[in-house]
Formats: sequence, C-alpha cells, structure tokens
Amino acid sequence: MNPYPVCTKKGSAALVPLYWLAAAPAMGAGGGCWVDVFDRPDFAGSRVHIEGPAALPSLAGLDGRDWSDRIESLEVGPDASVTAYRNEGFRVDTEAGPAYHGEALKAWGETPEAYGDQAITFGSGKREHHLGELRLHRAIRALKIDCRP
Repeated sequence: MNPYPVCTKKGSAALVPLYWLAAAPAMGAGGGCWVDVFDRPDFAGSRVHIEGPAALPSLAGLDGRDWSDRIESLEVGPDASVTAYRNEGFRVDTEAGPAYHGEALKAWGETPEAYGDQAITFGSGKREHHLGELRLHRAIRALKIDCRP
C-alpha cells in the first residue's frame, strides 16, 4: 500500500510531492529535536520551524522577520525541550517591578501580572495552543532548544 496519497485530478499530481515536502518539518523530518512557533493561537498563522539544538538570544531576525513578542502558540518535537525567555539574551532579571518576590507570591496563591515568570520550559511533545494562558501572549524574545541524547 502506498503511504502517499495519489491525486487523480488531471494536472494536479505535481502538487502532491510539494505538499509532502512542505509538511515534512512539522511531521518531524530530520529528527525529533525541533520547535514550531506560530504567530496565532491554535497553531495557525505564520509558522517557523527551528531545528535544535539551538540558542537564539534574539528573535529579531528569525526567518528574515522580527518574531520578538510575536509567538502565540508552539509545538515541541518529541526529542526536544524548549526554554522561552521574556528578555533577549536569556536574561532573567532578579527584580521585576519594585521588588520581585515571585516564589512568595506563588506560595500565597497570587499571580499579579507584574510578577510573571521570565523563563518557562516546555517538555518534549508539548503543544501549547495559546501562550496567553501562561501569561506569555506575545511576550517571548529568546529561545533555547535542547535535544535528548
């Protein structure tokens, strides 16, 4: 049985191989260490496929465009983990506002907007359909992709 669909409509058979080539990165071609980032919720809109391992201290020139503060959803490959940072250069400020007491606020059950986490790691196979639920809506400026051995 042929795993690739055969198009029977006259003149459209040439499009089938192009479709498979375009879909291959999203299906993990070339290994499972990758992340796909999208500029819309629910894995929609523009997409960039990034092979790991990689350290991107800035997203300003990613795929020829500025992806800083643009990512709204992401999908992590089966052999990758991805850390997203609010600040360029993987910088984590020890203070976010007048005084950063993030761990104490979390222990009290508080999550004020001014005290959001500055870095978050997504494990292998993670599909985050809307980063707004994690208070990271269009707030990512750097990425690290680590691969499993």
